[in-house]
Parts: sequence; structure tokens; C-alpha cells
Amino acid sequence: SIMSSALIVFLVGVAFLVLLFWFFASEIEKRKRNVGSILILGIVASCLVALNPPSFQRELVVNPEDENSKTTKVSTLTPGIDIAGGSAFTLEVQPKEENGEIIPVTSDSVKEAIKILRKRLDPEGTKDLFIQQQGTNRINIQMPGISEEEADIIRGKILQTAKLELKTVHPDPSLAFQVEAGTLKSVPGYKLYQYTSEDEDGESSTRPLLLSNRVKVKGSHVKFAGPSIDPGVVQIRLNSEGGDAMRDLTSKMNIGRDQLATVLDGEVLNSATVQAILGSNFVIEGLDSQDEVRTLANGLMNPLDNPLDILEERSVSARLGEATVKQGINAGIAGLGLTLIFVLIYYRFAGIIALLGLSINIVILFGAMAMFGFTFTLPGIAGIILTIGVAVDANVLIFERLREELKAGKSLTNAIRTAYEKAFSAIFDANVTTLITAIILILQASGTVKGFAVTLTIGVLASMLSALVATRVFFWWSTDTGATKKLSFWSLISEKSIDFMGKRKVTLTFSAIVFVASIAVVGIKNEKSLGIDFAGGTLLTFQVGDKDIPVSEVEESLSDLTLKKNPISTAEIIPGTGELLSVSCDKDDKDTIIAELRKDIPDLAEIEPGVDIVGPALGKEFLINSLTALGLGLVLILLYITIRFEFSFAVGAFVALIHDLVIALGIIVICGAELSMIHVGAILTILGYSINDTIVVFDRIRETLQMKRGKVADIMNHAINSTLARTLITSITTFTAVLVLYIFGGPQLKDFAFAIMIGVLVGTYSSIFVASPVVLLWSEKRGSNLRRELLDANLEAQVNTARS
Repeated sequence: SIMSSALIVFLVGVAFLVLLFWFFASEIEKRKRNVGSILILGIVASCLVALNPPSFQRELVVNPEDENSKTTKVSTLTPGIDIAGGSAFTLEVQPKEENGEIIPVTSDSVKEAIKILRKRLDPEGTKDLFIQQQGTNRINIQMPGISEEEADIIRGKILQTAKLELKTVHPDPSLAFQVEAGTLKSVPGYKLYQYTSEDEDGESSTRPLLLSNRVKVKGSHVKFAGPSIDPGVVQIRLNSEGGDAMRDLTSKMNIGRDQLATVLDGEVLNSATVQAILGSNFVIEGLDSQDEVRTLANGLMNPLDNPLDILEERSVSARLGEATVKQGINAGIAGLGLTLIFVLIYYRFAGIIALLGLSINIVILFGAMAMFGFTFTLPGIAGIILTIGVAVDANVLIFERLREELKAGKSLTNAIRTAYEKAFSAIFDANVTTLITAIILILQASGTVKGFAVTLTIGVLASMLSALVATRVFFWWSTDTGATKKLSFWSLISEKSIDFMGKRKVTLTFSAIVFVASIAVVGIKNEKSLGIDFAGGTLLTFQVGDKDIPVSEVEESLSDLTLKKNPISTAEIIPGTGELLSVSCDKDDKDTIIAELRKDIPDLAEIEPGVDIVGPALGKEFLINSLTALGLGLVLILLYITIRFEFSFAVGAFVALIHDLVIALGIIVICGAELSMIHVGAILTILGYSINDTIVVFDRIRETLQMKRGKVADIMNHAINSTLARTLITSITTFTAVLVLYIFGGPQLKDFAFAIMIGVLVGTYSSIFVASPVVLLWSEKRGSNLRRELLDANLEAQVNTARS
């Protein structure tokens, strides 16, 4: 059952946490090695079981309308709409009735319905859900492929208005029977309802009830609704206004005699005698299953003002297209392969250990996504790219430290121990800052941003575990068994002594010019830089029936046109009707696209397309939530860096992040790309990469300032030069992997890869030429001694640790 599975996952998780704590708490290396081995084997085994369960095997359908494209995958990973297509619903928002008056549907009504549906269908934000306004009163919903059973549940969630009302029952029950029989026309102030209930033997009976027209307690008063510990019961908590209304209502009733009925969407759920004056808390009883309890609770928390009708259900093809998905997968594997080959050649035996660590990282990442039912989407792939980059960086940090310790003449065992100890703070700080942003995005953002953040959070935790525990365990076993007696590394980047700080005026001036130019370009282009996902547009639909017209043929036909905005083409299958081709485009491009398609594809020349207006898929609320989350994340990162380093470093990191965000956006827009859903994941990847790179450089600056004497600028130069090899290796490997995706991926993946490549270059530049000089300039402006402040902060941390 679901409950037993959740309990098993919880207990296994607790066991892993105990082992992890034991690993770091133990002082005996042999014990750490054994505990670490058990921990890694247990986690990998659990993830492999999640990826390849003994039952509930699923079939991944890359293109639903093409039988030949089905490939069986023994995996519980759920691919998103952009990768594998899914199911779609067209809804119509109905007018609502208030006090007998019909209120027409407005644009605000549709937007509110979209907001509520998103909360109902994806309350955790882990599904790949696409919701878009269509026309004046319709809503288009697309979600990953679902079973018939799941479709029934989703229909229930969509159609449930969840209009909750508490009404008093007329004290004379005989009047209800008279109104039902027609001997009495009506009772002023009351309306006739039918109430079906079960007796103790389970026998159903229906009787009429007269309920008051006046409603004092309603759904808008619900503050919380959730399952009770008792089966079939929903616990309700009202807000202060609702609590006052409930007390006022029940205080005027005859306790032990008068009845109160609960009405949901016009249906009487129950009618009970009031035994006491009620306040903010009460329950709804008599539901058949826990699924019904959860659906009702979710609906009550997110009630719809306007009822909805489902006009149409259909399957929909992948938004990226089958060819693009296949190209992306192949290019991604090739890019990752090149990265791993480079690591193997450059670090030799240590590279094999890094390869094992990265393999464990990937298994944990995908296993955790399968275990918790997270949807695998394109923004999720962005999170994976960043995760692999961070994981490679952690290994490079350790190995470059190991190279330094071996060069200093230490034995292999001592060099490995010291390398891990010295690399720990950089890996920990870099990952924690990334994790802070990811967690804030999970809590505050929605849709694609939340999907990215979920993947990134799992990936960061997996990379820390693989780098700090798994690779350490492998080194222990290799040295303890005598399999490794010495290590050698290839040296591609020789030691440098570049005066980075001496060039700070030139580099900061250059950055300021590019920064201002980027803002100007984005401002000038304004809405022209936004794609269909952000700006909305026109939806063209061709009902092609049983004609075979692939989406790739439509895209090829439109590829040579000069259009205001890039169109998005998809194919849908409507049961009993056949295939429907859809093209989302700018309203001014409509006629050009129709003419081109009719010219290039003869079958479309005979079909009159449907034309409708569609709103943005990523609307105002999405942007506000995402920007709020990013802003809050930046504030927490500043606070963390201030505590771990010093405020000057926090200022440097903040300036570098804003620098990278604005310039990357500016270059993307300058190069003619339109900002779309694809760029959301890319921009977030850029910010994650930038902060990771900056923190690593800061960590070496902090360490060097605490150990060496001399001018602060000279010592910062020494620190940056010391990390230069690591910075370039990480940047080159990440850039190469994404470059392969850019060269061999489809058109949309090219935009995605191009944005990340720009981000890698800008992020690498800023960590050296922006972040560090800003730290120096800020500390000089304040007249503070950067070295003294770092030493004081380090001493205070040691004293606090000793007291603890």
C-alpha cells in the first residue's frame, strides 16, 4: 500500500542518515571506510530498485501517435510533456450564479481558474504541467501521459467547484415532504434539497430537506482542509471571520434539536444535530476513500468561483518533437562521454575513481527522482547538467589539492587525507549556496522553475555524497589493499603568476560597459525579446483526421520564414476524430504561416484552420514568484557568505551574480533569441554555475589570506592563480559537454545550449575579474583589514565550536 511504501522509504532514509552521521563522527579511518562502503552500497541499491522496480513497469512513449516510437523502459521515471508528450484537456469556464443572478465570465475569472487548477493538479509543483488561456473563456491543460484511472481522478479535480456552504435545516421536517409532493409550493427563505444517507446496516435512503437560502459560513472562510486520522473524514479549520460566523450561527440554534447541513457543490454531504456552539474547527464525514478525502481537501483549499466543463480530451506529442528529443539524448550522452574521457586521461587512476563517483551521482539523482515521482523535463535536464558540472568540479578540487600535497613531498595516504580536508570547505560552501537557492525556488516558485530546483536539490546532495564519501571510500580501499602505491597526473595548465588585481580597473570598466549595453538592448527590444511562452499569441489548429502529417514536416516548412516570433508546433490525437496539428505563433504571423503551410503541404490546403487567441504559458504570476524566490535566495546567500567569509565577499558574490544574469540575458537577446520556457532553465543554470565558481575562488582567497603575509592584492592574485587550473578545467569540461548539445541538438536545444555556454564563459570571467576585485575595492572603501576580519571570524567560529 502507499502508506507502507512511504513508511519503508522513511525508515530506510533514517538508517542512511544514521550511517552518514556515523561516517563523519568516526575518527578511525578503517571504521569510516567500512561505514561509508555500507552507506554507498545501500543508497545505490535503493536507487536501482526505484529505477527498476520488480513490478509497476512503465512504457515510455516518445511519440504517442507513432507506434514504432514506443520503447519499453523498466523505470518509474516520468518523462515530461516537452520530452514525451502526454494528455491534454480543453476546459470551458462557465458563468457563476450569485443570489439568482448569472454573472458572465471575465478575463480575471479565467486567470483565477488557471491559478486554482495549477494548485489542484500540481500542489507539490513536481509535475510538468502546462496551462494556458485559450480564447476568452477556455483553458488548455497539458500534462505528462496518464492512465485511465489517473484520468478519472484528474477529471474529478477539474470539475469539482468545491463550493462549500453550511446551511441550517428547517426545524419542521414535514414541510420538506410537502414541498416535494407539491402540496406546498415553497417555504419562504428555504430551498428543497435531497439528502442520501446510509444507516448502520449500510442501506441507503434518500429524504428531502429544506435548507436556508442564507449562507453565513462558506468556502471562502476555509483556512485549512486536510485528511483526519479517522478514515473518510476531512478536518476543516476556518479563518477568524468564518469562526465568528460559525459561533454566531450555532449560538442562535437550539442545542440538541436543530440541525446543520454541509452542502458541497449543491449536494448535501451530511446533516447533523448541533450538540454545542461551534467555532473554527469541524469535520466533514462519510467519504468513501482516502483518495476522495485528499481530493475534497485539496478542492476546499482551492475552491473555484466558476464551474468548469471539459470540452475535449486528447493525447499530445512532445513539445520539443521526437527528433529533437532523440538528438538531445544522443548529444547529451556524447558530451558527458567526452567529459569523462578527459577526466580519465587527465587524472589517470584518480580519474577512474572520479568516474565511479560520477556514476554513483547519476544513479542517486535518477533513483531519487523515480522514488519520489518527480517529472523528468527539459528544465530538469538543465539541473542535471549543472549537477554534473558541480560533481566534476568537486572531483577536480580534490585532485588538484592532491597534486599540490604530493608535490609538497607528502606520502600518498597523508596527501589524500589532507586533500580531502582542505577541499571540504570549498565543496561544502559552494554546494550549500547552490542548495539555498534551490530550496527557496522549491518553496516560492512554480512550474518549470520548481522542476529545475527539485532536480538541482537532489543533484547537489548526490554530488556532495559521491565526492566526499564515495570517492574517499574508493581511495581508502585502493590504498589499504595496496592496489595503489602512487598517483600521477597529466599537467595541461602550468603554474601561472598573473596580476589579476592589477587589471581590475580595466576589467571592471569593460564589465560595466557590457552590463549597461545589455540592459539597454533588453529595454529597447522589450516585448520583442519575449517568445510565445511569455507573450502569448494566436493558436492555429488543423483538423487533419487520418492524414499522416508529421510535426517535423510542419517545422521544416516554417523554418525558412522570417517571422516576428518563433512558432511552436505540436500534434494531438482526439479519440474518434483523429489528429489535430497545432501551431502557436504571433498574431501578425498568422496569415504568412497559413499560406506557407498550404503551399508546402498539399493536404493542409484543403483544411480551413481554427484560429484562437492564447495567453502566455508563463504569465505574470510565474515571473513574480520566480523573481521573488531568486531575490530571497540572493539575500540568504549574502547572509551565508557574510557568516562564513566576511561581508566584502558577500558584496563581491552579489555583484558577480547580477553581472552574470544581466550580461547573459543581454547577449542572448543581442544574438536574436527569444526568451522562452527553455531559457528559464538555462538562466537558472547560469546563476548556479556562477555562484559555485565564485565560492571556490573565495575559499582559496580566504585560506591564503589566513596563511600568508604581504599585500592583500598580491595574496588574492596568488590564490586566484592557485585555482586557475581547476577553474579552467571545470569550465572547459562543462563548456565542451554543452557545445556538443549545441552542435548536434535540435533547434530548441540549440537555444538552450547556447544560453548555458554564454553563462559558463561569463561566470568563469566574473569569478576572477569581477567578484574578487569587488571584494578588494569594497574592503578598501570601508577602510577595513580584510585579513584581520577573516582571522577574527575564523577565531570566533572555533570558539563557538569549542563551547558547543
